[in-house]
Amino acid sequence: MKKYDLLKVLGITFLIVMLISWVVPAGIYYNGTFTSLETTAPIGLYDAVEIPLLTFNNFASFGILFLAIGGFYGVLNKTGAYSKLVENLVNKWKKDNKKFLIITIVLFSLLSSVVGLNNVLFLLIPFFVAVLLKLNFNKITTFAATVGSLLVGQIGSTLGSGIWGYINVIFGSVASDISMFTLILVRLVLWLIITVLYVLMIMKSVNNKEELKEIKKEIKKSEKTKSKENKELAKASDEVTIPLYSKVETKKTTLPLIIILFILLGLLVLGVYSWSYTFNIEVFTTIHEQITEFEINGYPILSNILGSVSSFGSWNNYDISFVLIIMSLVIAWLYSIKLSEAFDAFVSGVKQMLIPALYAILSCVVFTFVLSKSYNFVYTMVNQFTAGEEFTLFGTIASALVTSFTYNDFPTMINSFSLFFSSLETNLIYVVALIFQTIYGLVMLLAPTSVFLLAGLSYLNVSYKDWIKYIWKFALILLLLIIVISFMATMI
Repeated sequence: MKKYDLLKVLGITFLIVMLISWVVPAGIYYNGTFTSLETTAPIGLYDAVEIPLLTFNNFASFGILFLAIGGFYGVLNKTGAYSKLVENLVNKWKKDNKKFLIITIVLFSLLSSVVGLNNVLFLLIPFFVAVLLKLNFNKITTFAATVGSLLVGQIGSTLGSGIWGYINVIFGSVASDISMFTLILVRLVLWLIITVLYVLMIMKSVNNKEELKEIKKEIKKSEKTKSKENKELAKASDEVTIPLYSKVETKKTTLPLIIILFILLGLLVLGVYSWSYTFNIEVFTTIHEQITEFEINGYPILSNILGSVSSFGSWNNYDISFVLIIMSLVIAWLYSIKLSEAFDAFVSGVKQMLIPALYAILSCVVFTFVLSKSYNFVYTMVNQFTAGEEFTLFGTIASALVTSFTYNDFPTMINSFSLFFSSLETNLIYVVALIFQTIYGLVMLLAPTSVFLLAGLSYLNVSYKDWIKYIWKFALILLLLIIVISFMATMI
């Protein structure tokens, strides 16, 4: 991959947005009414410098999340048990690697659809990447099967709190009978069709003879970057360099590591999944309030000891990062790793994730622009597409495309634009919600404003251009499928 491929893509994207801001009049939507500024609100030279700086300030949590994941895997590598776990899986699936590839795709797509917490599920990516690369799949196939599958899964979101959970809350304000099970059969069928098509697309590329050529290129490139001593090892093992993975011989058991990983994943899902938004489950909030309000002689002792801890169901990227640091210490203790060695290992992992963390933050630069301007061109474009709040299929799809590209945070996007459709009949509001869900997922699979897309591409050193060449036909089929299903949903 060219060294600054993603940086160039981000620069071009921001430049295009700047040019649009000089051409399209700005507007605002407030209290159910659209108001045009009747002139543009362009990004000036000062803004062009300030907005990227504001991006680092506003979205540092994404960077910290990826750095914490890197540090966590740095400690995992130090145990030796992690390497042993990867090798055991590779040996088990060596003769049936394509089946493991299919399992990986379906697993990530299903978890993303049902749970909808890509910031949590990304924790699994380095592990599956290591196994897939050692099973001789090239980097773009590995990326498609892991990060790509996460993004595909959210297109067909079923019970995911990060997508339909927020639809339940925000669209519920204009359609009181909307729930997590609204159009659930449509969404289930959609997820199934998309996942099957995605599996077929990836398997077709794997069966292509070019796959072997790509693997050989990667091996050769890896060998060139190594020292003479490491070259001999690389030739002997015939492996591609694997990020956040190093082979360590050990006799230690993998069982404690497996148990800790399951506990960690369960704890994070429990903490991040928005139970109140999805199923109106308030038990965790109630327990949190009882704990923090507990007093002895009028002194809130538990609240002061615990600090500003969040209740289950409301954890954010900072909370995830904190838990990863604590679990890194637990793993180091279980495997008798000295604190100084664990610290060095954590820092080593952090260093490997610096660039992906940087791109994760910078992917939000366009989002920062629309947040920093109370009047912006996005409202004007959506107002034109919605034709005075009247539903049209293609107008709604166009609105979803523009807003998904600029507002890469789904809750903020639908919170900002759901009232454009508040006057519609209930069944049409259902369709609007479905369109916004699916189009948002599609855009996040393609756009340089997608946090996990850019972080994943950077992590695996895959060119953005190569990814678009790989995925564009599937994306086009997916767009047509969304149009057809959305049209059919209007008939229900």
